[in-house]
Amino acid sequence: MATTLTSTSGFSDLVQELVSARAAEELRARAVHAMPGLYVPARFIKGTNTLRYARYADLGVNTTALSEGSPPVDQALTISSEFFTATQYGATVAISDLANIDSPHDLISIAAERVAYQAVRSMDVIVRDNIHSTALTSAVFGATASGTLTQNAANSAVATAGVLNGTFVKQIVARLKGANVPQFADGTYRAIIHPSQEYDLISDTAVNGWIESRKYVNNTDLLTGEIGMFAGVRFIVSSDAKVYTTAGASAGNVYAALFLGPDSYAIGDSQTLQSYFVAPGGDHTDPLAQKALLGYKMRFGSLLLDEAGARYRVVKTQATVGV
Repeated sequence: MATTLTSTSGFSDLVQELVSARAAEELRARAVHAMPGLYVPARFIKGTNTLRYARYADLGVNTTALSEGSPPVDQALTISSEFFTATQYGATVAISDLANIDSPHDLISIAAERVAYQAVRSMDVIVRDNIHSTALTSAVFGATASGTLTQNAANSAVATAGVLNGTFVKQIVARLKGANVPQFADGTYRAIIHPSQEYDLISDTAVNGWIESRKYVNNTDLLTGEIGMFAGVRFIVSSDAKVYTTAGASAGNVYAALFLGPDSYAIGDSQTLQSYFVAPGGDHTDPLAQKALLGYKMRFGSLLLDEAGARYRVVKTQATVGV
């Protein structure tokens, strides 16, 4: 009688597919910073560890009248090219043969889910930190007093009373429009905020016109973590939004809300997320077939695109309900 074993041909492939499927599911459900549609893909330069994104600046306003019979002066396109490097990340989980035998749970399946979650959340947090570590000072605003946003305010100057509200949102939208930052195809901007900022925003009685995502019309497809729309901004909530712990006034936490238009940052990979499963005895380091290994590997990078002008604004606030 034939028996299906972990060493059976194809078993490793099935587990790898399980990890990959879990990772794809987690990517859709949790990765807000690495969400397709929020970023632009960078082009990998073959033979290097470099990813590059090219942007063409808009032509300036022309107020010079034509002279009869004379052609205008030719213009040249202004091309900006920004590049960054990819970094490899990966991790494994080991399960012993005895643990797999004695456990009342399917440890392989549980490990596959945990590995996938770790891979996707790690990618999202790495992208988030890249965004906030390189943010232009001219695009960062701190709530130094209630109702007031100060450009390039230090975290320590972010006031306890400076929480995210409708006035701040309207101010940032005005700044984005004033800087000619384009909107997404649906005519809105996007914002990634922390749940603590969500509480303050939806508790603001002055936020007239707030639309909960469940009340959208025209069958609008919801973004990952989307909670609603206000002042032309669709809000995405994530517990992984950037937080500077105890960095604000009176040692309060500072929460960084990211408001953005399209083409704000780029993500690229030279090695897409790959999953792995090594059955017990699958290599020379396990001669007695005592453990199974599950893991992932990926190589990617990200960058804020500032060369042709920032298409984002960061609003740093404190919050009534801290983490």
